[in-house]
Amino acid sequence: MSVAGLWNEGRAVVENLTLTAGEPTRTVGSDDARLVVLGHCLAAEAELADCLRTVTRTRRLDANSSAWPGCYSLAVLFPHELLLLTDPVGQFPWYLAPVPGGQWFGSSAVDLALRAGARVDRDRLAMVIACDDVLGLADNGTEFAGVRRLPVGSAVTVNSSGISVTPCGGLDVGVENNSDDAAERLRESLVRAIDARTGNGRPITGDFSGGIDSSTLLLLALRAGVPVSGFTFQNSDIEAEDDLVWARHFAAQAPGLTHHSVVATDEELPYQILSGPGEQPHPAALAAGPLRARLRLARDHGSTHLVGEGGDLVLGAPPAYLADLARQGEWAALWQHCLRWGRVRQCSPLSLLRRALAVGRVSRRQALRALATEIVLAAPARDRTAWHLGAIGYWEQPRGRWLTRRARTDLADHVHALADDRQADPADGLGVADAVTLSQLRTQVVAERAVRATGREFGVDVHAPYLDSDVVRACLALPAWRRADPAVAKPLLRTALTGLVPDSVLTRTTKGNYVRGAYAGVRRAAPALRGLLAEPVAADHGLLDPVPVRAVLDSAVQGLPTPWRAFNQVLAVELWLRDLTAKGLLR
Repeated sequence: MSVAGLWNEGRAVVENLTLTAGEPTRTVGSDDARLVVLGHCLAAEAELADCLRTVTRTRRLDANSSAWPGCYSLAVLFPHELLLLTDPVGQFPWYLAPVPGGQWFGSSAVDLALRAGARVDRDRLAMVIACDDVLGLADNGTEFAGVRRLPVGSAVTVNSSGISVTPCGGLDVGVENNSDDAAERLRESLVRAIDARTGNGRPITGDFSGGIDSSTLLLLALRAGVPVSGFTFQNSDIEAEDDLVWARHFAAQAPGLTHHSVVATDEELPYQILSGPGEQPHPAALAAGPLRARLRLARDHGSTHLVGEGGDLVLGAPPAYLADLARQGEWAALWQHCLRWGRVRQCSPLSLLRRALAVGRVSRRQALRALATEIVLAAPARDRTAWHLGAIGYWEQPRGRWLTRRARTDLADHVHALADDRQADPADGLGVADAVTLSQLRTQVVAERAVRATGREFGVDVHAPYLDSDVVRACLALPAWRRADPAVAKPLLRTALTGLVPDSVLTRTTKGNYVRGAYAGVRRAAPALRGLLAEPVAADHGLLDPVPVRAVLDSAVQGLPTPWRAFNQVLAVELWLRDLTAKGLLR
């Protein structure tokens, strides 16, 4: 359910609390207080009742209030006070929107914008189009002016004295130096996450791609003795069958696992469903066909579905970690990693080394100022077509040329402001790759929100255990450069689960390639996509210059190299704006 309530300052009461269809929600009430749990909280009802009694007595939410497995945010409503606790990962955010005489609070920015009469924030959408991977740039903003997301890992008090925000239970990134200790924490937290979801004895379903992440989750679930069904998407006409071969191999080693192959049709290709992406403009909905096909079958076998989303992010490291190896003076490791990456990417290890050294010498403030210049000039400071130039850095190449001149100028001003305000920079003191990881985590949880929404269409509760609070804490406590090994896939998970999961699962080194499906989908949907970009709403709002975006579409249809993530982000913004227009939120 979505949650919305109004804090009325004049009367000093919380009123108009409503629960509507949306994210998973639980409530517990007493004579003078009410606890609302938003998200995947795997605590028993008695534990929630104990929590409410404790908070009623102490009048505070703290880290002890979020010690249960899962990932969730809390709200406690008293007659004269509102307490909010946000999850440390950002999966289930709380939002605030001021109105005359009070504050709306809730779990949906779109819902609060409608209630508060907020308008779309053009600068925020420009950031989403051009440089959505810059940590700290409007992190606690939303796509609506005046509606703000409360910081992750925070305790918030709203009363007659005002609003106070205190860090509480957040992520401690890069503080662990012992890989074995981090692996032990990961083992404990991941086993606890799965046990909590299987403890009721009900059947479990899940994605079973044959990859390390999803396969591991279902094999851990089998330990509980509950019925477990895995679903592998199969499109032999488009993709290599590598995933299906591995999935069948793993299933043969797992008595008790029921394996289903989901045969694809052209309707499941990317871009076949051009609908609004939901709460935020994210491209996950553009390629939801395989997920929908799996869930359509999975709903007949269980109501809790496990997915491996987030595994690549928290268990691995972005290539930017090479710059951190240079900063740490780990010269032998840096050269060995450059050699291995060079073989994988078929590029010169010397080029990788030079890029790592160059990025390692640049401060984030310097990088932000260079980014602002690239945006306003609508051209990169240097050619980043080579893989290592785009992958080893603080962020990807910005898409400034896709914005109008005014939108570029305004966005560049925001980037300059972030560079000048050290106190507002959440990446201050972090390694390059750790900052990149946190930025990717921010977008990953938005994608997972879209996945959960798709699950609700089929009556299935979709869970991503790798995005549970304790699992993310265990992984990200280890610096990214210590999580990386080009010779071993996800070494942290391998160390953590050896003995619990077959070695063949933990040692798979290949990964499915889905690019051919993207090209097939864009060709099939080309007429609809051209219609979408013929008169885009984003251009009407002074955001988008559609000419270069249309050129990217034409190149993709011809099978030429395509910046898929950036292109999909533009489509997501356009579809999101059209959806708001249909809802009457755009005037």
